[in-house]
Amino acid sequence: MKVSLVWSSPKPERTIAVAMRRCFSTKTIEEIEAELEQKGVEYWRYLLTKALQDKSLDVLEHFTLSLLAEGMTDADVGRLIRGFPYMRATGLGGGSWLVSLNARTLVELWREPEGKPFAAAIVSELDGRQVCPVFNQLAFGDRTNAG
Repeated sequence: MKVSLVWSSPKPERTIAVAMRRCFSTKTIEEIEAELEQKGVEYWRYLLTKALQDKSLDVLEHFTLSLLAEGMTDADVGRLIRGFPYMRATGLGGGSWLVSLNARTLVELWREPEGKPFAAAIVSELDGRQVCPVFNQLAFGDRTNAG
């Protein structure tokens, strides 16, 4: 299976941090964004850590991505879609799929044996493209032997 990133939310870690902060603040988005810039990446790390500890993981839904997944059977994709209903897949033929999901679904895939190989391929692609390295480290830890 090969996974290639087609698109992701711009500044996903910042987006999650803004969403997390907004849940507990009456400040405007602009004020929150200014606060996040002033406090820096370590504050984002703190908010992302809190978000990952929250069992609902709702704020992670604001980070979305689209991927090209190649080498997957209809049965494989069907099992994933049934097990993770917030993931969408469009067949492109020849074992290729356009897959859309959010970070909450990615975390849920990672935590389940059935979804972990696909999640590991996605996270590897994100790592390779240096997309959301802070979130990836917090959510998925050391991935040397992932998969």
